Amino acid sequence: MDGTRLFTGGRIKTMDPRNPSADSILVCGQRIAAVGTETDVMGHPLACKTEKTDLEGRRVIPGIIDGHLHFAAWSEGKMAVDLSGCRSIHEVVEKLNERAASLPDDRWIRGMHFDHSRFAEKRLPDRSDLDAVKNPVLLTRVCYHAHCANSKALELAGMMENKDLPEGVQRDGTGSLTGVVLESGADLLYGAFRRDTPIGEEHLEGMANCMREMASYGVTSISTSAAVHIGIDESFGPYQELRRRGRLLQRVTIHVNDLLPFGISSFLGDEMIRYGGLKLFADGGFCARTAAMSFEYNGMPGHRGELNYDPVLFRETVQRAQEQGIQVAVHTNGDRAMDMVLDAMERVGELFPRPWLRHKLLHCYVVRPEQAARMAALGVVADVQPVFVSDEIDIAEEGIPEGMLPFSYAWKSLKEAGIIVAASSDCPAASPNPWRGVDAAVNRVRVGDRTPVGGWHPGQKMDLDEALEMFTRNASFSTGMESVLGSLEPGKFADLVVLEDDPWDMGDEDLSAVRVFATFRGGETIFGKL
Repeated sequence: MDGTRLFTGGRIKTMDPRNPSADSILVCGQRIAAVGTETDVMGHPLACKTEKTDLEGRRVIPGIIDGHLHFAAWSEGKMAVDLSGCRSIHEVVEKLNERAASLPDDRWIRGMHFDHSRFAEKRLPDRSDLDAVKNPVLLTRVCYHAHCANSKALELAGMMENKDLPEGVQRDGTGSLTGVVLESGADLLYGAFRRDTPIGEEHLEGMANCMREMASYGVTSISTSAAVHIGIDESFGPYQELRRRGRLLQRVTIHVNDLLPFGISSFLGDEMIRYGGLKLFADGGFCARTAAMSFEYNGMPGHRGELNYDPVLFRETVQRAQEQGIQVAVHTNGDRAMDMVLDAMERVGELFPRPWLRHKLLHCYVVRPEQAARMAALGVVADVQPVFVSDEIDIAEEGIPEGMLPFSYAWKSLKEAGIIVAASSDCPAASPNPWRGVDAAVNRVRVGDRTPVGGWHPGQKMDLDEALEMFTRNASFSTGMESVLGSLEPGKFADLVVLEDDPWDMGDEDLSAVRVFATFRGGETIFGKL
């Protein structure tokens, strides 16, 4: 954006602790020139000759940063059969057959967003269920850590006669494949699906549509990650093409599952498209009961989840990244996985100090107090998804022993331990709407009936300022962009959100209902009109 623009008459929450509130902000080109009272800002030499916009008392906050999601997978999922409303396997099959009726027999059908804990049968669909569909079928649970396929899909993936399959591929008592895959082995199914389902203009258009949706929530930056082993791919090309077409609305940081060649280190790129680092998976998913815990899951004697790495191999992988100057973002759900990750990071940090990398631990479902102290000492960031607490209270109480619940989804405790806690959505595993995450962090109640009254483990509730800080200031730190994003300060990019509803006036109301009036990235309007 060229020129200058003066916004006045607002209630501006800057997220800058030195100047937390203001009523006016002067934007020059893509950056903020001044912020403060109207009298202060009018003292800037450019203010008297600029376009003036009256905010009419509306609340303004910094642009929201979604520091961890799987953006391309979200877009891809928009083309799949949405199974989120299904309450039985019978309903799943009905919906799949509705799609199959309009397709040739060899066209794959993707189904997504189901939660088998809400099914009448209380189990994952298997191939005996899904063989009622004539097409190859590949289903992905809402968490992305459980996958279901029918016989036709298994055959196309070369799995039916393969005796040497990863342990995540489930078999029944006779040794036959059930069609259920937990973690390892899903890449075989997704490889076959993508081989037979070329991605083209439809995918790019879907990504552009998803960016418009994110802008409508006030999101101005995203950090997206690949997870190839569970069918989630990411690459720089689609974002570069959207930029060429003038349709790249959010700033994008990308994490992939391998080290880049040529000695490339983290944060290479510009303010719009950057290389973030290496995404690793220390364990599995909590809802699929594959997260690696120090304790047995309730009702599952002897089962403590799974580590995805031998600890020595994991440490060597982190060490190679550390030597190359690459930020490591580690999916870490369970506390046993947390032990392995912290052991590795302590060791490689001693050998090759790189404090500027600010490694990230993603999810942090169960963190014991001594582990929180180690995280703080190491300076790692906790990147959490508050929305999960509203979706998973019942699942947590069913699976986690009562004595460990106080250390579960305990993000206030992490903050109090001295850890920088950033927030994100993990979309499409959860809603991309950050206001659902803000509401969950502040109120900690079930989505729907908004129970329990007063919140689940209310000592872990954040106040609204703390919740917004996780999605702005702290998220900018986790992506290495705190010098230019995360707060409204002179010299930073003019990424700001004008709200239709003021969440500070809403008390204990459902904050997920907050509406955005206009979103600006670098001073350019990407949603709304003002």
